[in-house]
Amino acid sequence: MNPVLDGIAPSIIRAIAARKRPGDIDLGMGEPTLRPDPRPFDAATAWVRTHGLPYTANAGLTELRARIAAYVGLPDRAAAENAVVTIGSEEALYLALKAAIDAARDEVLIVEPCYLAYPKLCALEGIRHRMVAMDPADGFRPSAARVLDALGPDTRMIVLNTPNNPTGRVWPAAELRMLADGLAARPGPPVRVLSDEVYRELYYTPEPPVSIGALWPHALVAGSLSKSNALTGLRLGWLVGDVKTISAATKVHQLVNTAASTFSQVVAMEILADAENLSAHRAHYAGRRALVGGWMRAHGLEYAPIEGAFYCMVRLPERWAADSLGAAEALLERHRVLATPGVAFGPSGEGWMRLSWVAEVDALRVGIERIAELFAAEG
Repeated sequence: MNPVLDGIAPSIIRAIAARKRPGDIDLGMGEPTLRPDPRPFDAATAWVRTHGLPYTANAGLTELRARIAAYVGLPDRAAAENAVVTIGSEEALYLALKAAIDAARDEVLIVEPCYLAYPKLCALEGIRHRMVAMDPADGFRPSAARVLDALGPDTRMIVLNTPNNPTGRVWPAAELRMLADGLAARPGPPVRVLSDEVYRELYYTPEPPVSIGALWPHALVAGSLSKSNALTGLRLGWLVGDVKTISAATKVHQLVNTAASTFSQVVAMEILADAENLSAHRAHYAGRRALVGGWMRAHGLEYAPIEGAFYCMVRLPERWAADSLGAAEALLERHRVLATPGVAFGPSGEGWMRLSWVAEVDALRVGIERIAELFAAEG
């Protein structure tokens, strides 16, 4: 067996989800419960009747790649050759690391709390990596200064996620500009930024989130249709960046997967024919966010500001301040509610619990009531 795999811990999120019993309330998994629009599938089925279901080019259908690149809209990186179609956004993250980082010399800096696939992908490839934490005392507010201060002499990539899973925070444009300016002023080879923007369309700020890719020419952007369009099982994502890196990423993609599902690509092409299709669910989630915030305030629960995605981080009472896993287990066993311990997203998440608020309204309301009961009993 590959000894590297022994050192990669299994997913805490999945481990807790596997313990779900009939009747439990699931506030753990980031799995949209909305049903997708069937029309792109109908169009894709008609396409298959005419064209069959052949391989596409390794990088994906040229027209789809052009639509993806235009949608992401990076300056000087908005053509088909600037995009590769991937098996979900997680493959896009892997391709970016594999193509752009030399494991023998480079280091990756990961902004946390974060989706812990980031450091695990680095570990899988033998890439040195460090975490830079946003401040829990400040509600995990994004801070360019913290990231710039953490850069080391071998840092060649920063990985960040906005809107963020698990915190729900959005990197403000001013902080991204500060980050880009700081990187531009740094001597030596440029530091890339890998921006995971899978929640790009799920924002509740007055203005849409700004991409670091719009401000920094050495950025790579990963995305997908999984969260915006409730299509997690379609497994359709992308990586957008400069032509040289995308060409290298496509070579890796070819060796690992040949190409993404042709049917999934045609579905995606129909959706991306009008970028407004990707924002169709935002109003639904904005309504749920308002309800969740109101219920948590009514029960006296402290939580980080929810600016995007469909998660929130709830601060645990003192009893659980150093044992978020214990809190999640107690919530599941005693109150039959699944939630994710903050430590699943890095050390800075300890003392917090992540709630995913994609469940139906009644389940959300009861789940928050039960969390408040646990906190009152154990706090």
